[in-house]
Amino acid sequence: MLHMETGNQLKKIEFKQNDLKRGIPLAVVYFVMVFTICYLIFGGIIGMADAVNNFGSAKGIGLLVGLGFLAPFFVLQQVVMPRNTIAFYPDKIAVYKNKKEEAVIYYSNIAAMQLNVRNINRLDIIDEQQNILYHIQPQNKPQVLEETVSEISKYIDLERQRGSKRYFGKNIETSTYTRRR
Repeated sequence: MLHMETGNQLKKIEFKQNDLKRGIPLAVVYFVMVFTICYLIFGGIIGMADAVNNFGSAKGIGLLVGLGFLAPFFVLQQVVMPRNTIAFYPDKIAVYKNKKEEAVIYYSNIAAMQLNVRNINRLDIIDEQQNILYHIQPQNKPQVLEETVSEISKYIDLERQRGSKRYFGKNIETSTYTRRR
């Protein structure tokens, strides 16, 4: 399906999805290119080190690196990452990636959901055999996850089990939602 279905749609959520298959190669290529350009401009690693030493201020060089190298990377990343839409219907969820249907999940196939269990800001939708039907990992809108759980909970009776997991030395609340029988 090339266009988004609109019949009986009750709610729609849009967000940018983290996509490691695109993000990691983009980062590697970008930083290799930046390093190569700097290597050629400054005449090698020694030339780059001399340029940093002669700059004068550590804050100034940090600002220059931040604005000159990292800011364009984050802008490029925003452009490359796919825009996802989750459409909620009375009997299913349809997930669209860049306006093309990527997955259809019927509520009857959902056995559980895990929030922040595998990774921070990630919601896994799981079937009876513990297979991941789909995962949602928004790039910059974590409220999408709670909103998705809330919408699905309108159609499925779920029981919530809370826990916690340490990420980077900080305790993050995890939740497992299991279908009640």
